Amino acid sequence: MKRISVRLSSHPHSDVPDRVIVIGHKNPDTDSIAAATGYAELKSQLGWTGVSAACAGLPGERTEFLFNRFNVALPPVLTDVHPRVSDVLDSNPQVISAGHTLLEAMALLQRARRHRIPVVDSKRTYLGMVSLFDLADRLVLHAADPGLDGGGGGLIGREVKTSLSHILEVLRASALSLYREWHVERLGVYVGAMSEATLRRRLSTRDPKVTALVVGDRHEIHKLAVEMKLRLLIVTGNFPVDEKVLQKARAAGTSVLQTPFDSGTTVRRLKFSTPAELMLQEDADPLRADEKLSDLREILANEREEVFPVVDSRGKLDGILTKDSLERDLPLKLILVDHNELGQAVDGAADVPVIEILDHHRIGVQQTQTPITFINEVVGSSCTLVTEQFRRFGKTPPAPIAGILMGGVITDTLMLRSPTSTPRDAAAIEYLKELCGADPKELSAHIFAVGSRIAAQSAREVLTADKKAYNTAKYKFALSQIEEVGFENFLQHRGELLREIKALRREDHLDFVGLLITDVMRETSMMLCAGERRILDRITYTRLDESTFDLPGILSRKKQLLPYLLKVMS
Repeated sequence: MKRISVRLSSHPHSDVPDRVIVIGHKNPDTDSIAAATGYAELKSQLGWTGVSAACAGLPGERTEFLFNRFNVALPPVLTDVHPRVSDVLDSNPQVISAGHTLLEAMALLQRARRHRIPVVDSKRTYLGMVSLFDLADRLVLHAADPGLDGGGGGLIGREVKTSLSHILEVLRASALSLYREWHVERLGVYVGAMSEATLRRRLSTRDPKVTALVVGDRHEIHKLAVEMKLRLLIVTGNFPVDEKVLQKARAAGTSVLQTPFDSGTTVRRLKFSTPAELMLQEDADPLRADEKLSDLREILANEREEVFPVVDSRGKLDGILTKDSLERDLPLKLILVDHNELGQAVDGAADVPVIEILDHHRIGVQQTQTPITFINEVVGSSCTLVTEQFRRFGKTPPAPIAGILMGGVITDTLMLRSPTSTPRDAAAIEYLKELCGADPKELSAHIFAVGSRIAAQSAREVLTADKKAYNTAKYKFALSQIEEVGFENFLQHRGELLREIKALRREDHLDFVGLLITDVMRETSMMLCAGERRILDRITYTRLDESTFDLPGILSRKKQLLPYLLKVMS
């Protein structure tokens, strides 16, 4: 597999992939989406092409407000990045059109160095596949029938389904007498390699209208074929045919062809005069372009064929998928921001090369195949790191981008009041406010004044919008966090939230589920939770009721609540 090395550079580089998506975590918050948007802008300024931002889930109301405030388009929502057949599809493969012979199909296969080729009609509708493996099976598995020339069924049998026009083409023949040349019909093929009396006796039991006779320069056999009014006489070696015999043949409706090949070659080539669409492989079911490669790899690996047809919803051939293409570098690469664990990443991220990570959370990234750029520093916001990267490379974010980056820092640090805040976050806000021309405190007030999520969303949406899953040696648990102005809406909806917490715990088989409700104005929180008794009893914060704890001064799930709960569960 070709190794791709991506370097941060202020100039375009040939190693930059064709398409790069910069994306935050599932259930994205404002910091995640703003950071992805800003980092994609920086990459574009550095000369990368095909770079775009995306959301791994629907943006929240506050995110929409921030992007609208600075007139920045929200990135598209991308629910999965699973590599699909369309990503590695050969959309312009060699095909054989209906009406062309099996011999032409073999020639195309030889030129393309393939074992299988699609057959399509004039409108590119997929008809099936011609396969060398399948044809070989027919040669081996069809038992030979005893007969005049030792022929049998299938490809080695006596019968061939074709038209005289196809026979003319395959045998490079001249037509001395020709009737109904475009009619596709079944012909029994015989070789005149015996005495005239024996041949007459054997042919007398056959239907002359569907009989073809192959013979060389035996004039008495020529006369016999015309006398018996056979459908076709093929004279090999370009031997001449008496003009009187030809006149009788024309009168009797017997077609006479003259070929330069000898009798053995003629019989073999006749088998390949069959139209390709009449020799299709059974069970050559096509794939769809939107199928996931992860669902197909093991299945296709066990197939002896190497080429697989791909069709669209109308049955038209989209192209082919080859086993080789499954090992190619994918055109899509990912840059993860505001997270580094695949469990939090967009679905399918495990199947797509991650070439960079920019984050400020704990490290939980899985092993990578190649070295990558990994920026993970102790700051309160991923947007702070993006801002610093702009400055590192001597680039300046446009005013609208500076505005959403500042909003990302404000929301993730609760306007620098969160314990996760650092002087670097404050410096980022100072730098960005000059570029976007907005007052941070005024912007903060507007952002946090945007409507309550508890009042606007269902209990399940409140819990899953920002849910993070964690594992310890003994426990599996999940924490969600929302910011509110006051606890009124929480107290009003507490019952339904608790019911949903308990349901979520059962469904995900968790030992503990907690929802941290943070009052951003009063800088305090409450936690609503359900879990194992031995966990709940070890929590030392004031218990307001069976499931609610008062957490004064707790603003950060990551830096305050998570370390505390990990200690409780140890």
